[in-house]
Amino acid sequence: MEHSNAVAYRRTADAFRARDSEALTQLIAEEVVWHVPGGTPLAGDIHGLDALFRWFERLHQVTKGTFTLREHDVLASDDHVVALSDMSSENAGLRVSVNVVSVMHFREVLQRERWFHPADPAAWDALLGGV
Repeated sequence: MEHSNAVAYRRTADAFRARDSEALTQLIAEEVVWHVPGGTPLAGDIHGLDALFRWFERLHQVTKGTFTLREHDVLASDDHVVALSDMSSENAGLRVSVNVVSVMHFREVLQRERWFHPADPAAWDALLGGV
């Protein structure tokens, strides 16, 4: 049986793909913090659920709706979730894919904080609309 935090993360990823903000508000803490690496305008720390929703909109705009997220595996404990994912988007007519390890802090089955660790930082920047 999968850990409840892993199930919560999978539900969050599904809600993100469906652009279901109502479900996301039930799965991500109001005071969430995301740490997005890189050298694009999407990089930096995002504080709070409202700011995260604005970031999602910017992500969809910058990637012209081509951003995809696919999990390879999800590992969880009482405090953390680690997601091994493939993230991709189209940039200048080419599909850019990056393997990403996301480390998340969970409490009471809510995502509280997330750190992204892309395997290829240059590809990550290209994925997020960089040149």
